[in-house]
Amino acid sequence: MDRHALCYLRWLGATMLAAGMAVALLVLLIDPYGLYGWVDVAGLNRVKAPLARYQYEIKLARALRLGPQVILVGNSRMEAGFDPDGPALRGANAVNLGIAGTGTPTAIGQLRYLAAHGIRPRRVIAGLDVVDALTSQPVPPARAPVLRIPWPGRLWRLDALLSAASLRDALWTVALQRDGDGAVATLRGFNPLRQYGSAARLEGYAALFRQRAQENARKLAARTGGGLDVAAVRAEVRALLDAAARDNPAVRIDLLIYPYHAQLLAMFEAAGLWQRFEAWKALLREEVAAARLRHPGARIALADFGVYDRWQCEPIPAAGSDATTKWYWEAGHFKAALGEVLLARLDDPGGGASDAAGRAACMADQPGLFSDAARLVARARD
Repeated sequence: MDRHALCYLRWLGATMLAAGMAVALLVLLIDPYGLYGWVDVAGLNRVKAPLARYQYEIKLARALRLGPQVILVGNSRMEAGFDPDGPALRGANAVNLGIAGTGTPTAIGQLRYLAAHGIRPRRVIAGLDVVDALTSQPVPPARAPVLRIPWPGRLWRLDALLSAASLRDALWTVALQRDGDGAVATLRGFNPLRQYGSAARLEGYAALFRQRAQENARKLAARTGGGLDVAAVRAEVRALLDAAARDNPAVRIDLLIYPYHAQLLAMFEAAGLWQRFEAWKALLREEVAAARLRHPGARIALADFGVYDRWQCEPIPAAGSDATTKWYWEAGHFKAALGEVLLARLDDPGGGASDAAGRAACMADQPGLFSDAARLVARARD
């Protein structure tokens, strides 16, 4: 190799090394994923976007750094519905590990990972979603469940520091500081769905509810002839409770059934899924009772918010109206304001009207909600 070619290769290698170091330094300083904490400047990098990559790994890495005393796990309903910095949890060192599109196995893996690294929270709040347990085909009674529990990989940190995607996210983080409508998330894991607020201002809440209602109708109609995966429900809930109580005998564990809006509850009825919904709740009660025997020092409770109550029956604004909602973005996702109510009720359950009485009151106030839900499900079946 001649001298000129060798000089060129050295120059090229030095240039690539310098470029890589510049990218890594920029990512370290801007910290788009909230992993390093070197710089925290308002107007530069304080506001973060929701995680679009390595959600599982990054949320766990943040939790390890924070050493939380309260851990919330679940799917997007949990992630958007409970704010660790809100009034009920402020100062409690809480983290929200909810991840959109995930089920109970993800929560099990999160709790096991944190326990393996010495995290012993005093409280775990876990959201449970019946939709995960409903199948589109009948379930063979003898089928043994297979739990696929995720675990963080090894090379994600390098990719999160030194990649084109990380550079893009760092630049986007800087731009986000001046975007009042952009999607954001807190370092403790709460996603306020700010983009929903923007959409509601432009299109109205009726459009948000209608779009999600059509999606829900298709999903539930596809499960009308299916079953309830009893074995999987039992295995997942048992593993979840055991993971929460692992080496932490005095932990408080609150399982909660998400507060589906009445529109979605009415769709469960219209799709013929209500009996399976109640059977699923019965399985949860049985598993909680069994877990109390396995972990006698733990405080384990199940809160059923999947009922017709005054919050769940919040009226849906009419099409063309600029009216807003207080409790729900749409039928599947509730606002942090309702999350605060639910946290208060976990601490002081009190008494309430029966589900039948709540349904009757909701039907009297909003008869069109039930008929509209029935039409949407019927149309989805065609």
